[in-house]
Amino acid sequence: MSSKFSQKVCQYKSIAEVAAKFDLENGGQFAITLQLWSPRFGGEVIFRKVNLNPESCEGHTFRYATGGWGLIQLYLGGYQKNCLHHSNIGHFNERGALGRADDDKTLAEVKRWDWKEIVSTSGRLRRHISKIAVGKFDGMDVLPGADALSKSGVELRY
Repeated sequence: MSSKFSQKVCQYKSIAEVAAKFDLENGGQFAITLQLWSPRFGGEVIFRKVNLNPESCEGHTFRYATGGWGLIQLYLGGYQKNCLHHSNIGHFNERGALGRADDDKTLAEVKRWDWKEIVSTSGRLRRHISKIAVGKFDGMDVLPGADALSKSGVELRY
């Protein structure tokens, strides 16, 4: 969703690239947040430079943020202090995005996205996760790795 301080946004095209860059096993709630985009979604990904106060950010003066009405957010929970935090998927739907469009330019941007494709892609991702899940915790699917951690005494946290 945003770059590290003083760095540009990175693009990943495979799970292997993400796994090589990030520690997927450690970190707190939403240890890693990614924006998912496909050319099939239409619309445009926006990269915006964010100025930072160096006194509050260890001397750093900028980072970049990504945005776009039809991006799918993937929040990956991490492991910290014997707790595994949940992961989550989210995105706007067309109605929600239109409700937030406050001028003609923004409205035009919302309409550029293929909302049926975004909802379909999100649904396919959710169904795949459900298919490989081995159980449920507070109504959420539990994947095999999380289940193994839970059985070894790690607390699953919503």
